[in-house]
Order: sequence, then C-alpha cells, then structure tokens
Amino acid sequence: MADDRSTPGPEVTENGWKSPWRRAVWSLRSGYLSLMATIAGLILLGTGGTPWVLGIGVLAWLLFAGFTLSQVIRARNLLPDPKPGWWKLRWNLIEDSLRPSRST
Repeated sequence: MADDRSTPGPEVTENGWKSPWRRAVWSLRSGYLSLMATIAGLILLGTGGTPWVLGIGVLAWLLFAGFTLSQVIRARNLLPDPKPGWWKLRWNLIEDSLRPSRST
C-alpha cells in the first residue's frame, strides 16, 4: 500500500533514510516498555517495595528518549528541502511506532 506522506516512515527506502527512522521507531517502542517498567516501579515503591525497578525504568526511558531524538534528527537531516516541521515528524513517529511492523 502506497503512502502519500512527505515525511519519513517505514515505507521510505530511498537515499538510506529508512535506517535512522526505523531505529527511531524501534527506540520509541522500547521506550514504551521502559515507561511501563517505571510505572511498575512506582507501584512497587508505593507498596513498600524496592526502588530498583523504578530507577532502572527511569534510566532506560531516558536513554531511549535520547537515542530516539538523535535518530529523528538524523532522519530529518536526510530529507530534501523543504523539511517537514518537528510537530509533523513527532506525530508520524508516534503513528509509526503504534503500527505493526512489516517484515522486510
């Protein structure tokens, strides 16, 4: 199915631009998991548990957030002018991360 968006996505394969975008999508998906670990850590902390789960979840989320941001910036820099706005890229990244991945 063809996609008529002018912003990056999993369908875009020209000029090597698929790679940073796919890494950003997978990093965001991993960030969702670390956010769930953070929430579980908050629940454990509230019930008298250890803060380790919370700390690991927060640290993982921060690492994935930084990596996602760096890959989105790299992917945007590979686009021809005029480049899409940051808000449009953000919505496309969230949309692509919630869509099931295609096997290539």
